[in-house]
This record gives sequence, C-alpha cells and structure tokens, in this order.
Amino acid sequence: MPLLCRYESLLLKKSVTLSQPYSHRMSQSLALRLQLLSSLRWINKFSVLDEIALLEKSPASHATGTKPAEKFRGPILGRFWHKHYYDSRHIAQNFHNKWFGDYANKHGIFKEKLREILMSEVDDTDMEKYRLIMANRISHTVVYEGIESRRKRGALTGEWLIYNVHNGLNYYLDLADHVEIEDPEKLFGRLKHGCEWEFPFAFK
Repeated sequence: MPLLCRYESLLLKKSVTLSQPYSHRMSQSLALRLQLLSSLRWINKFSVLDEIALLEKSPASHATGTKPAEKFRGPILGRFWHKHYYDSRHIAQNFHNKWFGDYANKHGIFKEKLREILMSEVDDTDMEKYRLIMANRISHTVVYEGIESRRKRGALTGEWLIYNVHNGLNYYLDLADHVEIEDPEKLFGRLKHGCEWEFPFAFK
C-alpha cells in the first residue's frame, strides 16, 4: 500500500481511538467499521473501545459487565481470541437470556420472580393504584434488575471483538456476530482479506 494511504490509515485509527497507545494495533478494517457504525448510530464505538481498554489494562478502564475474553476453538479460528462487547441493541438478548433462556426455563426463574412481586405487600384498596404499582414493579424488576444482575455477574452478552495475540500484544482485527461463527471458513476469509496486509503474522 502506498505510504500516503498508510499515513491516512494511521490518522483514521488515531481519530477513532482518540489517540490511544494501541491505535496502530487496530486494523484499518476495524477502524472503518467503528467509524461507519457510529456515524449511522448503529453502535456506540465506546462499547468496543471500553473492552479494548480492559484488554490493554488501561488505567482509565472500568468494569463493563461482559463475559471474559476467550480463545476460539477449532483449527480455523483457533489462533484468534474474542471479547464480548455490549451495546443498547443487545438489551433484548440479555433480557431473554436472563428470564427465558434454558437455565431460566428449567428453574422457573421468571415465574418465581413474578410470584415474589405479586405477593409483596401493597395497599390494594384502590385497584387502579394497585395495578399501576404492580406494573411499575414488574417492569423495573424484569428489565432493570434483570440486566443489572447479569452485569454484576460479568455475564452480559453482545457481539464480538476479534483479536490476535502476538509477542504479548493484542492486535484488534474486526467485529463479528454469533451467526458468523456458524461458517468459520467464511469468517476467517473476511478477517484475512481485511487484515492480513497489516498483520500478516496473525494468519500464518
């Protein structure tokens, strides 16, 4: 790639990451994706940058409540790691996992929580007020407490930031969703096409 284009690429990365020290270890593909998706208001780029700050052990990092980083399994993607990032559009999935996932259904967690709310002491002499109080309690418990309980357990799920570890440093390649893992060869091809020119060691 021409030197001028490489310089423009570095400027883009510095802009997207707010000149963080790891900016040169972010692929141009990831920088472009974060820039585009943020401009379209599809994601908040800081949802991803906060996860990178954690991985980099930055002094400014803070707990995000997402699942820990894991290495992919298998011969195709096994060289890469992934870290969940959580954004507002992942609320529904976390809500579902908390109350209606396999574990929740098996143990009747939603029914038990609903019973607990309905059995709580409330003045029921005014039915209109009673219904309003119950509706507020149910919505607050199910939505807010449901998400917060997953955050505190470090169990928030979302989509993935994919990276490679080389000589003790993380090289951030791109984002991916859970559907893409169903075709690891296709995902590997996308990562290679977008990132090999910058980080060839990640694909050897």
